[in-house]
Amino acid sequence: MAIRKRKGRAAAFEVYWINPFTKQRESQSFNTQEEAKKADSLIKHRLKFDKESFRPPDEVSRTGGTVREICALYLNAKQFTPKNMQHTIEHLRSILEVFGRREIAGLEKKDLVKFITDSQAKGTKITTASRRLTIMRAAISWAAETGLIPSNPLLGVKLPQGQHEVIAPPTLAEAEAILGAARGHIYRAIMMAVFLGVRVGPSELFRLKWSDVDFERAVIRVWSAAKNPKRPYRDIPIRAGLLEEMKGWHLEDREKERGDFIITYKGQPIKSMKRGWHDALKRAGITRRIRPYDLRHAFATYALDQTADIKAVAEIMGHSNPNMILSHYQHTREETRRAVVEAMPDLKIMRPKNEANEKRN
Repeated sequence: MAIRKRKGRAAAFEVYWINPFTKQRESQSFNTQEEAKKADSLIKHRLKFDKESFRPPDEVSRTGGTVREICALYLNAKQFTPKNMQHTIEHLRSILEVFGRREIAGLEKKDLVKFITDSQAKGTKITTASRRLTIMRAAISWAAETGLIPSNPLLGVKLPQGQHEVIAPPTLAEAEAILGAARGHIYRAIMMAVFLGVRVGPSELFRLKWSDVDFERAVIRVWSAAKNPKRPYRDIPIRAGLLEEMKGWHLEDREKERGDFIITYKGQPIKSMKRGWHDALKRAGITRRIRPYDLRHAFATYALDQTADIKAVAEIMGHSNPNMILSHYQHTREETRRAVVEAMPDLKIMRPKNEANEKRN
């Protein structure tokens, strides 16, 4: 397989490969070389770890409709992004090891429950095992809806759901310690995540450019993380302290010709900050688990602790439903909980007469 550039084409970059089943050449076209390289990497991954995903649809009728075949057809039909496709294939690997050759018509609830218990015995979290089964069930449901199989044998089957790990966002003291220990691009990322509430990662924070910043209006335009197609971007006000910091960063980047991205390392945009983040935690002396994404949780928590309007917080964070803030992001501080308790009115307690007499005696 390889990439070639074709002159005079709108989608000039073509990725091509040999289908391991048909032995015929197949291809996909892309507008940019970067997209083509990502697709090329994904095709190589599939050829190495999941050849069945290349099996032609007309072979299903000859083999009876196994889990492996239906999952392969599902992946081809859905046209996931390269990143999502890779994650999905990685999750499916353990599914196919267990169910790959099983006929879909013979699957039962007990098979899925056994998969979860066996996964737990190997140290896999129940949430992860359930997530893997969800992908298989989505493929089976799609196959039933499109008529590839006569019915869905797992329709209505409910499985035990594990509890997602709840990690409290950094306290104000922890946030200050981490900032004090952070360097360069990590410092910038922390400041913008805490004070803007953006999603920490390539979907939002790492995509931000200086061209998205309006210094006169003190506003930054954050492009959607593709979770709300009806609203492609949102404008977030920049607080005064952060605005002054960003002006300094902008001047520094122009002098050093670092390009248009706000968060860069050695002049290049980044895709992850895990290593720099863990180094900052270590230097700050913080041993408990805190993820970069928890900085976004911190934004919601700090804002609501200061009695911020929930709807406004939701809009800044890119949520159409304010309930998401209360159910997923708010972690009240101990000081806030204590203030609630202390705010309770005093009660005048009238003791029974016999109890009062006993005290006098």
